Amino acid sequence: MFKSIKITNLRAITDLEIENLGQVNLIVGQNNCGKTTLLEALFFIIGRTNPQLPINANAFRGLQFLSNEYWDTFFNNMDTDSNIEISVILRETEEEQKLVIHPVIQKQTTAKPVSSDIVSIGIQNGDAKPAFTPNGLELIYTNSQDPTAKSISRIFLKGDELIPEGTKEGSVRGVFVGPATKFDWRNRLASVQRKKRVGELISSLKEIEPDISDIRINEIGILEADIGLRKLIPVNLMGGGIANSLSILLAMLDSQDGIVLIDEIENGLHHSIQQKIWKAVFKWAQDLNVQVFATTHSNECIRAFSNSVDMTLFGSEAKLFRIERKDEKFRAVEYTRELLSESLESKWEVR
Repeated sequence: MFKSIKITNLRAITDLEIENLGQVNLIVGQNNCGKTTLLEALFFIIGRTNPQLPINANAFRGLQFLSNEYWDTFFNNMDTDSNIEISVILRETEEEQKLVIHPVIQKQTTAKPVSSDIVSIGIQNGDAKPAFTPNGLELIYTNSQDPTAKSISRIFLKGDELIPEGTKEGSVRGVFVGPATKFDWRNRLASVQRKKRVGELISSLKEIEPDISDIRINEIGILEADIGLRKLIPVNLMGGGIANSLSILLAMLDSQDGIVLIDEIENGLHHSIQQKIWKAVFKWAQDLNVQVFATTHSNECIRAFSNSVDMTLFGSEAKLFRIERKDEKFRAVEYTRELLSESLESKWEVR
């Protein structure tokens, strides 16, 4: 699990450090303060040098097509003069893991077709700007246990083809749950079935839909539920509450000893459901050794989080951080349980 994280020059974030992370972390703050970017940074460091992850991150935001015009959007102010840096400290070993992301440049001339020569650049502030347009990214991972060893991968666009080089997977299981991934059920349900945890899934879903007794994938890949009707019903037709709850619960059950990232956890969930979901998240985080990072815009969700913390055995492991942005400066404020309760009772702005 992560004890702290520091992010530099990623998307809107110039510099942000969060310390004293818990097992379950709720991230709040105003629009454009960097909540989703924080989840992306965690997603990248979990995957170490898996070069596909930046493409996935853009897809999570609804950017599904490829173009060299979008490589610079990963960099703060779209300025590739400064590298992206993400570093975390692990709880168990105090080791530091660091990921540096450079732009990748493909040299071009006017006298001949595009060359296949690929170079990476790591430019510090104040240096001259490159004469070339980035056509990809280079990811460099290091670990304080062996600081001289580097894992390096690249991803770049050549014509219409996306070329990954040196693909490496992280050693920790990580799952990103957001509006663009909420129907990604098939593989996760198959994994939960193999682990014989479907009964736990059904038990939690009954808290939301008491008539549900079974859930399965049909022959054409549609997830269906048994709620006592003449036929099984597609889960997609049961309403957003069940669909979003299922996405969160499947992610938790499929991530033992890993990390779950949930963007806009309240999305599609009635306030009466949110506390039940938080109770399940807290329970499975403890039972399965999962670290959770979730974002929200909802005061109802914050209140449900607070009420659920009081019902758990590890309330000190549940953390709420508010990201505050003033101009180009960022900071994270940790709310104690007492301060959070007082803020909610006094109707202070927490979001």
